[in-house]
This record gives sequence, C-alpha cells and structure tokens, in this order.
Amino acid sequence: MTVAGLLDWPAALLATHAAVAHPERTGTVVAAALTDAPVFRNKAFPLSPVPVFVRHDRAELLAEPLARYVELLGTVVARYREHAEVRAFYGLGAAADRLIDADRALGDAPWVCRLDGYLEAGTERLKVLENNADSPAGTLFTARVNETVAAIGRTLSDAPAPTDLTYTGEDRFTDALRQAARESGRCDNPEHIAVLQPAGSPNVESVELVARMRAVGIDAFLADPRAIEVDGAGVRFDGKRVDLAWNKVNTDSWRAYCADSGFVGLWERAVRDTALVHVNPFGSRYVAENKLTLAFVQEPAFAHLFTAQERALVTALLPWARKLTSDAVDDDGTPLAERLLEDPRGFVLKQHYDIRGDGVTIGFDCPPDHWRAMVAHALREGHVVQRKVAPTTYPVVEAGTDQVHAMPISLDTYLFGGRIAGFGSKASRNSKINIFQGGQKLAVHVIAGGDR
Repeated sequence: MTVAGLLDWPAALLATHAAVAHPERTGTVVAAALTDAPVFRNKAFPLSPVPVFVRHDRAELLAEPLARYVELLGTVVARYREHAEVRAFYGLGAAADRLIDADRALGDAPWVCRLDGYLEAGTERLKVLENNADSPAGTLFTARVNETVAAIGRTLSDAPAPTDLTYTGEDRFTDALRQAARESGRCDNPEHIAVLQPAGSPNVESVELVARMRAVGIDAFLADPRAIEVDGAGVRFDGKRVDLAWNKVNTDSWRAYCADSGFVGLWERAVRDTALVHVNPFGSRYVAENKLTLAFVQEPAFAHLFTAQERALVTALLPWARKLTSDAVDDDGTPLAERLLEDPRGFVLKQHYDIRGDGVTIGFDCPPDHWRAMVAHALREGHVVQRKVAPTTYPVVEAGTDQVHAMPISLDTYLFGGRIAGFGSKASRNSKINIFQGGQKLAVHVIAGGDR
C-alpha cells in the first residue's frame, strides 16, 4: 500500500507564522530552551522551532508496511544463509559468514533500525532510501529534540499535542534494549550494558546514552569491541561483566577488525555460546545494513526467492536500484553503466557501507569528470545504483529572525522490534541531507488533525 500526503500543512504554516511574527521573542524562547535542554547534538546545528508535522492518520498507515519491510530484511538474511548464489552476490567473506551464522539469538531482522527516507516531492509518498541498522544515530537524541521543540511550541503558540507515534521519552531506547534481551531468551533484565565504540573516539550520543542508563540504575559503560573476553558462558570487556552489548561500531570499521582471526573467534563464541545479547545481530549488520540489499530485493535473478506480496512491498517503498556490474541493464535493456554516463542527473551511487553520507555520490551534483571516475569505481566494486528521488521541501525557521527557508527534508523512521517507535528528520540546503554534510536535525511531531 502506498501512503501519500503525510505532512500536516495547516499546522506547519501556523507554527511558522507564530515563530516569525515576533522574531525577537522567538529567539529568546529558543535560547532559553537550549540553555535548559539536555545534550542532543553530535555536531552543532541551528535548532528550528518549527517541527515537521506529520498527520497521525497517515503515519498509522505506515506501521504495517514498514513492519513488513523490517521482516523482509530478516528474510534476506535467511536467504543469505540458505543460498550460495546470494552469498556470492554480497561477497562478504568467511569472517562475516562465521559471525552471521553464529549470531541467531535475536533472529535475523534488525531489532533496532532507522529507515531513512524522503517524502517524494508532489505526492509526499514515503520512499525508503536505505536502512541503517549497524549503528543508527538518534536513538536518544531524537527524543530530546522532539521534546525540546514541543516545549518551545507550547510557549510560542497553541501548538498541537504530539500523539503516541511521536518519538519521545529519555528511556525509550533503553526500554527497547531491555525488551530485546527478553525476546532473546537469554536475559530478562540486563543490568550490565556495554555501548561499543572504538577506544578514544566515542560520539557524543554514546556518552550521553551511557550517562542516562547509569542514571536509571544500569551498570552501563563504553567498551572497545577488541577488549572482549570470553570466559565460559560469560563475556567481559576489560574485566567488566556485560549482559547486553549495543554495537555502535560502524560496519566498515568492524570489517577492519575482522582481519584478526582471533577477534573473529572470540566474537563467534560470544554470540553463539554465551548469554550475551548482541544488538543488532551480525546478519542485520552485514546483510540488512548493506546497501546491496536495496538492489538484491529487486534483482530479477532473485525474484523467485520472494513472494508476490514481498515484491509488491519493495516496489511501493523503495526507489529502483541495481548492483552495478558489466551485465547490469536499465529496464529498457540499455547497459546500466552506459545509462549512468548518459543521464547522471537521474541516479545516485552508493557504496556498500558508509556513514555520514561519505559513500554516496549524487549524479546531478557531481562534475562530469568526477562522475565518470565514480561510475568506473562503482563498476569495479559492484556498488549500488539507485534512481534519484526528489524530496519535499519544508519551512525551516532561523530563530531570532523573520527568515524562513524552504529546505529539502528527510523523514526517517525508527523501528524497535519491528514496530514504529517514531520519526526523525533532517534538512539541508546541500544535495546530501545529512547533519555531517552541512544539514540540521528537525523535530517531528505526529499530530491528530482534530487538535487544531
């Protein structure tokens, strides 16, 4: 089912007017809110006092198809285990295969994921551009942004009350990790939680998450995954006992660690033979997170591995995508590499794993020589080609001024245990809508139309 018209424009325009009609007051209110607010930024960005208003009735309709898509990601991991030709398509190697095979306590679907998407310009249909299941940012900070902007809205105007589909709650994510532990059957109440980050380079959100967990009585700590110790049925990091590990190491870094066979062996034992609950499981990280999955579920050669309902879901949610190989063709039979050079404005290239948008190349924003070089590189590496989706623009207010900027936005969906937890958003004047590429985070409030 296709869901369109997600934005509540009357609410957006009323809130925008309230914010810019008296800019000095708005600037004062926002400054005061930021003084009182908890930390919610990995990187500095200006805070717009106007949230992205999403209609509750439309957001409810997304719950079922997005849950089915997360389930489908688990099916893809199962197909990876079952079929040699699928493993060849991904080409992950022996270390990944060992870890994927060993890590089954939570099933195959990602327990935590952020489905990054655009609302298609003109229709506001949600298109899922990619799945971030390895270490998605925002699991804590999104709630804080949403709550901070809600407080600003109550001061500036009679803002609509967010519904339960709005991502709020300091402990929303911690509760999801506890639920994952129960679902695994290994631990009813994890008292010792490790947030995995490379030693010496934790991000701000991970530090804040550990602090919040400790504030509610959990023995939480940052841990380098290379410090793992496996002792019988128990796991420790630098001598500290752990029941659950939230793995915030991005997959490219993880793959580099796996050059050490001893490291692979320890983690294989930890996830297979001990009571450790590992979130997300390695199948979710290596396969479901892999951008190749965007193409795999659409490749004609693998259509027989999915039901007609699953293929219809993919068509409704995902932009057209293919793995770029010498044999790949566009729908009309034109060699895909040739089509990319003829029409760069219609396509995006994506590396298998990336963070902060560094592995994405957008054709219309790329000098011709660089685009040709990136197409050649993508062809050698078997990267993903995706048809470009034009995003909807939304009013973003510069607090303290009467300036309103119409900026392209994302609409990103957080799902825990296959269920929608809420939404986040980013805005940017640049072609890549990413906070680390010059963008900013926006609050997202899901509201019922009758609240106005």
